[in-house]
Amino acid sequence: MTDADAKKHTTAFGWCGLLAVLAFVAMWIACVLLDSSWTWGQNAISDFGISDTDAASYFKYGMIIAGALLAVFGVGEAFNKKQTGYIVSGIMLVLTGICLALVGTFTLNYNNGDLHHMFAYMTCIFMLAAVIAAAAQYWACGRIVVGGISIVIFCAAMAAVIAFPFEKFEVTVIVLALIWLIMHASMTVAYGDRRKLE
Repeated sequence: MTDADAKKHTTAFGWCGLLAVLAFVAMWIACVLLDSSWTWGQNAISDFGISDTDAASYFKYGMIIAGALLAVFGVGEAFNKKQTGYIVSGIMLVLTGICLALVGTFTLNYNNGDLHHMFAYMTCIFMLAAVIAAAAQYWACGRIVVGGISIVIFCAAMAAVIAFPFEKFEVTVIVLALIWLIMHASMTVAYGDRRKLE
C-alpha cells in the first residue's frame, strides 16, 4: 500500500468515527423531541428503548448504526496505525461499537433488562479503556495537550461513575465520550498519513 493509499484509508476511517458521533447525537435529539417525558439527569438514555413513542425505534436503529460506525473506526485505528496504544485503543473501540449496537438490540424490556445492563456497562468499560490507551500513546508520542485532555476526560468520567447514580453517570460519561471521540477521530482525519501520528 502506498503512502497515498494509507492516508486515504486512514482518513476515511476517521470520518467513520465522526459519523458515529453524528449518528448518536442525531438519534438522541430525535428521541428527546419524540418523547417529552425524558428528563436530563433523571432518565438514562436507555429509557428511550422502552418509550411508548417512536423514540424506541430511533433508539434501537440509532444505537446499531452508531455502534457499527464506531466499530469500523476502531478497525481503522487498529490496522492503520503502528503504535501499540493506538492499536489497543482501536480494538477497544471495536468492542465498544459492538456493545453499543447490542445495547440498542437488547433494550430494557428484553429478558428483564439483564443483557441490556451488561452490554451498557461493557460499553462504558471498553470506551474508558480506549481513552486511556490512546492517552498513553498520545503522551508517548509527545502530543502532551491531546494526551492531557484525554486523561482529564477519563478522570471526569470515573468521577461521574463514582459520584452519580446510573441515570446521571450514564449521560455524563456518554457526553464526555462523544467529546473525546470528536477529538480523536478529528486527529485521525487531520493526520491521515499514519506516519504523522508517530
